[in-house]
Amino acid sequence: MSARQKRWPRPRPCSSAKVPELTQAAPRLYTIPPSAPFLSTLARAILHGDLPCPGGARPDPLTLPLTTIYLPTRRAARALREAFLTESGGEALLLPRIRTLGDPDEDAALILGAEESGENDGEPGVPAIAPLRRRLALMRLVLAYQHLLRQAARAEADTLAPPLVKVSPAQASHLAADLARLMDIVESEEVELAELDSIMPEDFAEHWQITVGFLRILTEQWPRYLDDNGLVSPVARRTLLMDRETERLSRGSPYPVIAAGSTGTIPATARLLRAIASLENGAVVLPGLDKSLDEESWSKLAEHPEHPQAGMAELLRKLGARREAVAYVPGCDMTACASARLRLASEALRPAGSTERWRNYLGKTSGEGVDDLTQALEGLHLVVAPTAHDEAEAIALIMRSVVETPGKTAALVTPDRMLARRVAARLKGYDLAIDDSAGVPLPRTVPGAFLDLVLGAVESDFAPPELMALLKHPLTLIGRRPEAMRQAARALELWAFRDVYVGQGLQGARAALKAAQTKKSRLDTADYFAALKLVDDLERAFVPFAAVAEGALPPGLMARAHAEAAENLARDESGSPSRLWQGDAGESLSLLLAELIGEEESLRLELGDYPAFYRSLVAERVVRPRRPAHPRLFIWGPLEARLQQPDVIILGSLNEGVWPRHQEAGPWLSRPMREKLGLSPPERRTGLAAHDFAQALGAREVYLTRASKVDGVPTVPSRWLQRLLALIKAADLEDRIAAGELWVHWARERDSAPPLERAKPPQPKPPVAARPRCLSVTRIERWIANPYEIFARHILKLEKLAELGKEPDAAARGQIVHRILHEFSRAFPDALPADIEGELTRLAEAHFAKLSSSPLAEAFWRPQFKRFARWFAATEPRRRAGVAAVHSESEGMLPLAEVDFVLTARADRIDVGNDGTVAIYDYKTGTPP
Repeated sequence: MSARQKRWPRPRPCSSAKVPELTQAAPRLYTIPPSAPFLSTLARAILHGDLPCPGGARPDPLTLPLTTIYLPTRRAARALREAFLTESGGEALLLPRIRTLGDPDEDAALILGAEESGENDGEPGVPAIAPLRRRLALMRLVLAYQHLLRQAARAEADTLAPPLVKVSPAQASHLAADLARLMDIVESEEVELAELDSIMPEDFAEHWQITVGFLRILTEQWPRYLDDNGLVSPVARRTLLMDRETERLSRGSPYPVIAAGSTGTIPATARLLRAIASLENGAVVLPGLDKSLDEESWSKLAEHPEHPQAGMAELLRKLGARREAVAYVPGCDMTACASARLRLASEALRPAGSTERWRNYLGKTSGEGVDDLTQALEGLHLVVAPTAHDEAEAIALIMRSVVETPGKTAALVTPDRMLARRVAARLKGYDLAIDDSAGVPLPRTVPGAFLDLVLGAVESDFAPPELMALLKHPLTLIGRRPEAMRQAARALELWAFRDVYVGQGLQGARAALKAAQTKKSRLDTADYFAALKLVDDLERAFVPFAAVAEGALPPGLMARAHAEAAENLARDESGSPSRLWQGDAGESLSLLLAELIGEEESLRLELGDYPAFYRSLVAERVVRPRRPAHPRLFIWGPLEARLQQPDVIILGSLNEGVWPRHQEAGPWLSRPMREKLGLSPPERRTGLAAHDFAQALGAREVYLTRASKVDGVPTVPSRWLQRLLALIKAADLEDRIAAGELWVHWARERDSAPPLERAKPPQPKPPVAARPRCLSVTRIERWIANPYEIFARHILKLEKLAELGKEPDAAARGQIVHRILHEFSRAFPDALPADIEGELTRLAEAHFAKLSSSPLAEAFWRPQFKRFARWFAATEPRRRAGVAAVHSESEGMLPLAEVDFVLTARADRIDVGNDGTVAIYDYKTGTPP
C-alpha cells in the first residue's frame, strides 16, 4: 500500500505533474452563453474546426476519434453523442473519445477517463471500497463509539450530564451515510481532518466535542481498515486517476483535448483543466460565464458562495486567468433579445450587497450595445397557480401544446419529484408517455413496495391492516392463480378481520376464522377452507424469519430470510418467484440484497432492528426505467438539465425550500467547525443550483411556475424569483410576464367543464314494491335523518364493513354487558340465585375470556364489571320484589293497516308486576340519553 493511503483523508496530487502557465497571447479558455444550446454548439464548433483552435481546419473523419473530450456527467456524454450525430447531418461519423470527469453532485460519480485510456501506464490496481461495505463499516464504528460513551457514562455515577440516548442501527445507518458524504467532501476538497485539534472543541457545545472525538478516532482507524482490506476510498481513487491524467497531459498530447461544461469545483479537476488549457491543441469550455457583471462585484464573489458565478470565479483564480481572457466559442453569436435576457439574469442574481447598481441598469435606455429590459422579457412567462395540483395541470397543458408544433421540444426542470410525478400522470391522460429522468424512488416501485410490506407484516406481528396490504399486493400469490389468491384473501378479511379482533400473529387469524365458522350462516365452507389454507401457507412462507428471530445476528442472514420469505410469497402457480426480480427495480433490489447477504462483517442486529435498517438502505436509491418515452418531451432534475436546452423550458416549483433547497451543515460538523477546517460552506451547493437556474433562463421561451399553496400550506416564492420580479416591478413591466395566468385558467376549466350529456341528480324514489314495509323505531329516526342509508341497507342490501382489525371499543363493551344481562335474565326468570354476584361473574368470564389478549378489556373492563356485579347483586332483589315475570330482549310490533306498514321495537328487559304494572329497562354502559 502506498504512503499516500496511510493518511486519511487528503489525496495528494502527483508531484511530477508540471502544468505550464497559461498565456494571454493564446487564450485557450472559452465559454458558451446560456442562450446557446451548449452541447450542440460544442459539437458544431469541433466539426467546423473552431475548437480547440479558432479558425482551424475541419478535423479529418479518421482523426476525429483521436480527439478527447471531457464532460462533467455521464448524461452530458450521452447527449453530446446525439448532438454530434445531429450536427453531422445524419452522415456516418466516427465520434471523438468522450470521457466523464464525474460531477460532485452526481451520485456514484466516477472518473472514467484515465482508467479507460490505453495510453495511461501504471493504472492503479487497488479497488475502491463498495458503497454498502463502507456504510456498514462506518455503522460499526458509530455503534462501537456510542457503546464506549455509554459505558463511560455509567462508570461516572456522580455525573450530572444527561444520559446518552441509544442509537438504533437504522439511525447509525443514516449517520454513516452522512459521514460517508462528509468524508467524500473532505477528500475532494483536499482538507486534512488531522487538523481537528485546531478547532478547539472547548469552544463548542458538549455534543460537538463528542463528535470531534469520534472524528479523531476515525482519522486513525479508517486508513488502517482500508489498508488491511487492500482498498481505497472512491474519492481517493478518483483523485489519483485524475492526477495521473493531469501528469500525462502535462507532457503534451499530439491530438486535440477539450474539457467542456465543468466548473472545476474539485481541486483535482481544476488541475486537470489547467493542464488542458495549457496545451497547444487543448481548450477548456466553461458553461455560461457571466461577462457582463461589473468588475467590482466580480472581484467580491469569493465572499458570496451562493452566487451562480462564484464557482466560475474560483476556477479562473485556480487557472491563473482573467475573465477577459475567456472568449466565446465561435458560432454562438447572440441576438439582441438573448443578450438582454442574459443581462437581466445577471442583474437579478447579482451579489446582495451590490443591488444598488440596479438603478444604473434600469436607468439605461434602449440603444446600440445597451440591454433592453423589454426585449429581455420576450418569451418569459410567469405562472402562479393556487395549488400544486393546478400547477401540475398547467404545466401538462403547456407541454401538450408544444407537441402540436412539429419538431418543437420542451422540458420541465424541477427538483420537486412530487411535481414531476403529477405532471407525468397528467400527460399520460393525453396519451403522452413521459418519465422523470431523475428516476423513481426504489420503495415506490412494485417490488420495492412488496419487500417493504413483507417486513411490515413481520414487524406488526401480522396485524390485519399490514397483513391485508401484503395479501392484496399483485406479487403475492403463494402458489395460486391471481383470482384464487384474491378470493382467499377476501374470505380471510371478511370473516376474520372485519370484526372485533384481539388476536396476535397468524395463530390469532386462525382462531378468528374458527370462531367465525361457528356462525354457519356467515361463512361458506369453501371460503372457510380457502382462508384456513391461506393462513397455513403464510406460516410456511414466513418460516425463514423464525430462524433469525432470536439473538443478534449479521444483517446478511436477515436479508437472506427476507429474500426467501419474499420469494415464497411471490411464487406463482408454477412455483416460480421470477416476477419478483424482473425489471429494473427487481434487478436493483436483487443486487442490493445479494450484496448485503455476501457481506461478512461483524455487524450484529436484532430482528426488530432489521426493518428500519433495510429501509435506511433503500430510502435514497432510485430506479431509472428503460422504456420508450416521448422523443420531444422531458422531465429533468437540475442535474439532468445541465448543458441541455430544449425549445421550451419550464422551471417548476419555484418556492423557497424547494429551489433552492435549504443547505444544512450536517450532523457531523457545524458551520463554524467547517469554516475552521477550511471546508467550503454549504451555500456553495446553493450557488451551483443558482447557476442551473441562470443557465435555464437563457432559453428562448421560459415558463416560471410555482404554487401559492402546497398541501394547504402557504408558500414563499424562491429567492431568485423574488429578485427577478422585484427588478421587473421596479421597471413597471409586470404585465409583460403575466400571460401565464391563462394556463391556470385553462387548467381549472378542464376539471370544471360540463360533460357532454348532463347526468340527472340522484333521487331517493325507488319503486314502491322495492321499499321496506317493516322498520324498527330507531330505523325510522335514521330514515328521517339520512334516507340514503335506508335505501342502501334495505333496498340495495348493502352492509357497511367493520373497520379492518377493529380493536375492542365502547360499543363492544356495551354489547358484552347486554349479552351477560340477557343470559342472566333468561337463566333466572322467576327466582334469583343464592349467589347473584357469583352467577353474574361466571357468565361474564365466558365473554371476557374471548378478549383476554386485549389490554383494555383486562385492565379496565373486567374490573369495572366486577364492581357492577356487586352493585347489581345488592340492588336486583329490590327490583324483583313483586314481579310476576321477567322478559329479556322482548320484541313487539305495531301494524299500521292504513299505510300497510309495521313498526317494530325491542326492549332490553320488561318486568311484569303482580298487580299488572310493567317496568321497561334499557341497558346503557355510556352516558344516558
